Amino acid sequence: MPLTATDTRGTPPVDMPRRPGTVLFMVCAAIFMLMLDATVVTAALADIRTQFDASIDGLQWVIDAYSIPLAGLLLTFATLGDRFGRKRMFLAGMAVFTGASLALTLAGGIVQLDILRAVQSVGAAMLFATALPLLSAAFPEPAARAKAIGVYGAVMAGATVLGPVIGGALVTRFGWRSIFTVNLPIGVALLVLAALKMPEAARASGRRADPLGSLLLTGGLVAGVFAVTRSSVLGWTSPAVLGLLAAAVVLVSGFLAWQIRGAEHPLLDVAMARRPGFTGTAIVSVAHMATLMAATTYLSLFLIGTLDCTPLQMGLRVIPLSVGAMIAAPLTAVLAKKVPISVSLTVTMALVAAGMFLLGGFGPDDDWTHFLPGELVGGVGLGAITAATQAASLTFAAPENAGMASATFGTLRQVGMAVGIAGLGSMFGHVARQQAASGLAAVPGADSVPQDLRDAFVHQVGAGSGHQVLEAVPPRLQGSVPALTRVADHASVDALNSVATLGSVVAAVSVVLAVIAFTVDRGRAARAAARTRLTGV
Repeated sequence: MPLTATDTRGTPPVDMPRRPGTVLFMVCAAIFMLMLDATVVTAALADIRTQFDASIDGLQWVIDAYSIPLAGLLLTFATLGDRFGRKRMFLAGMAVFTGASLALTLAGGIVQLDILRAVQSVGAAMLFATALPLLSAAFPEPAARAKAIGVYGAVMAGATVLGPVIGGALVTRFGWRSIFTVNLPIGVALLVLAALKMPEAARASGRRADPLGSLLLTGGLVAGVFAVTRSSVLGWTSPAVLGLLAAAVVLVSGFLAWQIRGAEHPLLDVAMARRPGFTGTAIVSVAHMATLMAATTYLSLFLIGTLDCTPLQMGLRVIPLSVGAMIAAPLTAVLAKKVPISVSLTVTMALVAAGMFLLGGFGPDDDWTHFLPGELVGGVGLGAITAATQAASLTFAAPENAGMASATFGTLRQVGMAVGIAGLGSMFGHVARQQAASGLAAVPGADSVPQDLRDAFVHQVGAGSGHQVLEAVPPRLQGSVPALTRVADHASVDALNSVATLGSVVAAVSVVLAVIAFTVDRGRAARAAARTRLTGV
């Protein structure tokens, strides 16, 4: 069946081929590359830290510089794609993403790397904003769409957790810059294929971009995340942190007020946000990224720095996450039509909470196999949530607004990732530095070590280097290496366990909040149905 498309001038509709298989391949290939880049850097963080002498803050921004623009611009690009053409937006996004990847291979410092990651994220936002709407148009039949979304969810979940494996292999063999170089041939090939084969979908007339809304949302996220990353060093009561938090609250509140009362063409469809199930789905969308997904960053640093894994070995040790996710995602997408989202999302979020809990409690005699149960359980939850939220997002808006609907939840996921990386990283860095400082003070002869060396030791342990920091110990301190190793390992173990504990609490609270939200929504729906029966309206 041909797809009817209308241009932005209101001319009569024309028939365009859907090419569903080709569209599915291109969208999944693009999403695989984007999600891979969101997590592949975890395998490179240790090498980046060493080459650029980066702090934990600098390493956090390698990831958050990708997540924040993605969160702030998704809704804008979804609106532009709905109005001006999703194929056009897809091509522009692929060009920006591929060009930024080329620049990243030449980065000369941590600040430059972070800035280029933000540019790369702009291209990623264009591609994410068009992915699900393109699939929705290519697969209009519900059954076929469910299968396509299942494939999409499996690819998305698999790429997310396969990132450390592929990244580990590339970093081990070719160095950390190769994780960006690999995007170049893939990006160019997809750019050419999409230009030649991708059909255009229907466009929404009358929609406009909302630059003020994008500015308020992105500014609020940057201020909030920067406040959290600096809190572990400056303290939550420092004027700088309090000022940034206040700015974040003002900007995000301004964004919401603008969307509700001021914007002529708002980024966020308030009517969609009021639909039953939206609040519960939003909570889960944020929480699973802010907990288990964000925690894998610090698990990766721990495996390399403290358990002496190579980047490839680290990637292989987190592959159970991928296995669970890739099994659960397609099954969940098929079952999404049969199981209410209120059930599927709360159950799968509970699996994420359980997986997060099982990752904790690492002891001095444990090895990497300690993490296997948490990875398997959490991976199933991640895959199921990815597919369930993708399917749910398309139920909150009309087909012509599919971009806005899917981008709304994409935005929430990226907000969760950015805040989770910052929050868990702040906890990790604070606990690691605190334990390293107290442990170092108890080492015999530590008082004779120059203060700058002691500060460097504490700083590097706080940045996730584990006992790899001891590779730079001066010759005159070689006799203290065994004691310093114990200090670094103890601090890193405590830091990782604190991340698991915080993530478990946040995940468990989100399950409770989601249950409450879905219960309230069901009550509202039941009362509305009762009024309809009584009044006939």
